[in-house]
Amino acid sequence: MTTASAPAPSPSAESVGGPVAMEAGDLGRSWSLLDEDAGGRAEMQELAKQAPPPPPPPASGKGSGGKGDAPTAQAVAVRAPLLVYTATVMMSVFEVKASLDRVEAIGRDLGGFLAKRDDQTITLRVPVGSFDEAMRRLEDAGDMVHRNVQVEDVTEEFIDAEVRLRNARAVRDRVEKLLDRAAKVEESLVLETELGRVSADIERLEGRLKLLRDKATFSTIRVSFQPRPRESIDPSGPRLPIPWLNQLGLSRLLSL
Repeated sequence: MTTASAPAPSPSAESVGGPVAMEAGDLGRSWSLLDEDAGGRAEMQELAKQAPPPPPPPASGKGSGGKGDAPTAQAVAVRAPLLVYTATVMMSVFEVKASLDRVEAIGRDLGGFLAKRDDQTITLRVPVGSFDEAMRRLEDAGDMVHRNVQVEDVTEEFIDAEVRLRNARAVRDRVEKLLDRAAKVEESLVLETELGRVSADIERLEGRLKLLRDKATFSTIRVSFQPRPRESIDPSGPRLPIPWLNQLGLSRLLSL
């Protein structure tokens, strides 16, 4: 539980000075920046107006030439769809171990890697550009009993996390400046607590962005195998359709 719901009283002008007291008032507004229950969404939008994202590309689609094309290309890349591909496959094979080795080799040949493997299942991570090729090769590795492919669009979640991360870093910079100019121990403790909370939020958002990038870069393919039963021949010879014919010894004569 954060301390954002109970901010400390603002320092007096005699102890800190006019400019610091004014910035402490700004800190009180930024304490609830990332707190959803305390109107964090409104504060996030207010701060986003102070530090707006890069401008969108021109409607005509033509760049300004020279160095002006780089920000435009970056803005277009941020707004591109971010898709996560996940596939679940069940196959029927005669040799499970040999099929596991073959599937693992398919993933490595396509630039992927092994994520998990046990006696009957294997999980591969392959580049998103090789996802269709991996699924095509799996069809040749055995009889595909079940196939389920899911595509998740995480573009909105990714952009929202980026905005939150940018705003959290701005709050951290403000708190660090106030902490350097704090004159009382009580003020320092409150600011250090707030700095720790914001730093934890930054680490969480950075981890979420890293996870989303990883999922969108490498698709996940889970393959499970079920052994196919083999037909066996009774060593005692063929069995006659009528039980009492076996008592006459005809089965032994037929096996000669």
